[in-house]
Amino acid sequence: MSEFDEAVEALRELGLSEYEARAYAALLAMGELTPHEVSSAANIPYTKVYEVLKRLEAKGWAVAVSRSPLVYAPRRPEEVLAQERRKVEERLRRAEEKLKALEGAGAAATGVYVLRSFAALARAVRGVVTESDEVLAMIATPQLLKEVEDLLAKARVRGVIETSMRTPRYGEWRRIPLIIPLDIVIGDRSKLVLHFGLLSPHGGPSGVLVLDEEVANAASKYFEKIWEAAEHLSSAGE
Repeated sequence: MSEFDEAVEALRELGLSEYEARAYAALLAMGELTPHEVSSAANIPYTKVYEVLKRLEAKGWAVAVSRSPLVYAPRRPEEVLAQERRKVEERLRRAEEKLKALEGAGAAATGVYVLRSFAALARAVRGVVTESDEVLAMIATPQLLKEVEDLLAKARVRGVIETSMRTPRYGEWRRIPLIIPLDIVIGDRSKLVLHFGLLSPHGGPSGVLVLDEEVANAASKYFEKIWEAAEHLSSAGE
């Protein structure tokens, strides 16, 4: 491949068409040219060369230095490359704004999602625990406690468990004589998972994931009431 062809290929990667790239490369190699000379040097059909040069001028890659006769000159490579760099940066900036707006909308999304198996519920709980700085938990079933215990060291956790259960190694825990067998895990007071536990009908759903700040806040207030009434444990692992 010749240097001319390599330059044309590089220009096409920047968004120029085949004829635009060939016309600019010819102008850059030979200097000021008439449309007829560009057509001959760049192997562009004469019927198309005027339109090609007009597009190059509109895009800022070439300039008409004379109108009679019509003569074109290339803009310097550093100028057009700086121009294209600014265009790319502006497109990236706009894309970033749109994506951040979309991300924010997703973060604020609300909904209730039925978790139809314990495996799905476990994934939801692990996601809430992993992604949250603060976790509030009321756990009545050893099955769920076993599922999340390895993650508790990575979050700030306060939890309430039934009196007969072993206290987790991590976090601050209190005991209460009786908890309705409905596990609740709340993350950052904005999302929660309910595990129906023993209340789940045979073959029925295991629980729900709730992405709603108002609902999660209400659940957090309920948790605080239970927390105040629960027996304080001096240390984890009791």
